[in-house]
Amino acid sequence: MTMTPTDHEKSEWSRLAQDAYAHDLNDTGHRFSGYASMRRGEAISLFAFDALQSEYRLWLNFGFTNVKA
Repeated sequence: MTMTPTDHEKSEWSRLAQDAYAHDLNDTGHRFSGYASMRRGEAISLFAFDALQSEYRLWLNFGFTNVKA
């Protein structure tokens, strides 16, 4: 199964990446930046999408307190 991220989701992933870089969490920044730069309409596995969104939600609510670097 695959999922096609929306432009809004990719924009939010980019925002998380910028914050990660600001906190010297470069691995997290690179991962989210890479997914944020996907072409429009490009799909990823549902597993990868769910993992990104789970990490994104933690960051959105708690900052990087609960996000693995």
